[in-house]
Amino acid sequence: MLKDGGTGRRSDDAAKSEERRRRSLGIYYTPPTAAQILARWAIRKRSDTVLEPSFGGCALLEAAVDRLRELGSKEPSTQLCGYDVDIGAFGYLYRLLGRNLERDGRFLRSDFLLTDPRSAASVSTVIANPPFVSWHRMNVGQRDIVRRWRHRYGPTFPMTASLWAYFIVHSTQFLAPRGRLAFVLPASSLTADYGRAVLDVLARRFRRVHLFRLNEQLFIQAGAQERTVLVLAESRRAAEGTPGPLYDRTVASLLELEEIIASSGSAESEPNCVNDSAAASTLNCLLQKGNLCELGSIARISIGEVVGDTRFFVKTTSEWESIGIDSQGFPPLLTGVKQVAGLRVGAADVRSRYSAVPRLLVASTSRAASKVDKYLRTYPNAARLTNVTFAKRSPWHAVSYDTTAKAFMGSISHDGPRILLNVSKVSCANGLYKLRAMAGTQWRPALALAAMSTITRLSAELRARALGSGGLKLEPSDVRALAIPQSFLEMPKPETTALIVKIDQLLRAGEKDAAVRLVDLRLLISTGLIKPTELRELKGYVDELRHVRVRRSA
Repeated sequence: MLKDGGTGRRSDDAAKSEERRRRSLGIYYTPPTAAQILARWAIRKRSDTVLEPSFGGCALLEAAVDRLRELGSKEPSTQLCGYDVDIGAFGYLYRLLGRNLERDGRFLRSDFLLTDPRSAASVSTVIANPPFVSWHRMNVGQRDIVRRWRHRYGPTFPMTASLWAYFIVHSTQFLAPRGRLAFVLPASSLTADYGRAVLDVLARRFRRVHLFRLNEQLFIQAGAQERTVLVLAESRRAAEGTPGPLYDRTVASLLELEEIIASSGSAESEPNCVNDSAAASTLNCLLQKGNLCELGSIARISIGEVVGDTRFFVKTTSEWESIGIDSQGFPPLLTGVKQVAGLRVGAADVRSRYSAVPRLLVASTSRAASKVDKYLRTYPNAARLTNVTFAKRSPWHAVSYDTTAKAFMGSISHDGPRILLNVSKVSCANGLYKLRAMAGTQWRPALALAAMSTITRLSAELRARALGSGGLKLEPSDVRALAIPQSFLEMPKPETTALIVKIDQLLRAGEKDAAVRLVDLRLLISTGLIKPTELRELKGYVDELRHVRVRRSA
């Protein structure tokens, strides 16, 4: 057995130190097979020049050298350039290229984000596996660099974006027109709240962008469980333009991806692609004409009650009864849009003993206070003391319950957004959003009708992030940006009330398509906002986008 301080202990300490160093820098070296696939797709001619903005273990550079030689290049090392802050990366570089290329200025030990693209020669290819460092894990130096970069370029995505977002956007500025970009990113890049903004940048700067969600875990040997997505951006534009198409597909393995690219010569023949640029252009045109408005311009959006532990505090009437607690005095708390089938949260939805809407434990109003107190004492003390939400409340179990919201909207949707009118004066949990009238304006219930229109459903498909379950995740910023037909503002009150009743009945009867058709007829066609042929086109976009989203989750 080795004693403390022996070789084994020093070896373990060294390994842990190396692991901490790599984690702080977001280092996960690219597997050779993945590197070869990216290089083969991105490098097309023997004269291509290649930038690797964080070359690390040099797997991508090695694959680039092999690819250039395959295409006939005599001195491929002279066609490469790169950056890295890790001194260890230059050891890999020297072993690969056999010379100190840091001295000739093509490989620099510096942070890529500090490099001015105007001072560097444009390249025809960028291939990268950027640092996977979230904002919360960035050190002081990294955050300072990010702030300086943002001050200079003013991006549309928030500062809290992970480091990879800055790398991929900055990389596009080093590409010559018609150049290609290939990045390895974490799968969370497509679901993070800033992910869509980054993809929008790529869509405006490239003719086509291909997203391959990889089920195979690339970095499992490095201890990273997260899956990855390969981003292949094709044909850099000379100037930003109307967003081009995003091709999105899930593949089981690198082998499958390699076969797709080999069989087509590129990723261009993706069978499940969705060209959403025309749909986005149509919505933008209607917005510019003043026919549409954004939901955030007519309603205030806020999250529901922060419960802290929903399973403990929120249960259906029968669930409360099963543990011996009379929940008659507990208020209804909506935790999911599916709990109400219609357009209105009515008395039957929340007051019935068999209601799908659960009830929130409120100790002070319970007729069985002793049983409630006993139940509260079952909550683990250690968990209670470490719960951040509980620490903000006095007493810890006192959940807020505000009923002033005029309506609710779910944060996750599977078949388009739905606004529920709060006619029963209840509240909701933070899985939903509360809607209220903007200051100085009058609330219009017809907003719930407008949100069912094909225009708003299409807007949600274009803006929201698709989840693995096939649902759409609407962040607060997405809800505020949803396109709403302004024609609802002109509906007389009696007609609004009658149409809400009719739509509510159709939805409760399972006639969602009929409800949408009725809304479209009243708010889009009869008002002249769009023509029937245009409506059919928009419906086609909605169906196509939803089909791909659901199929991808299967």
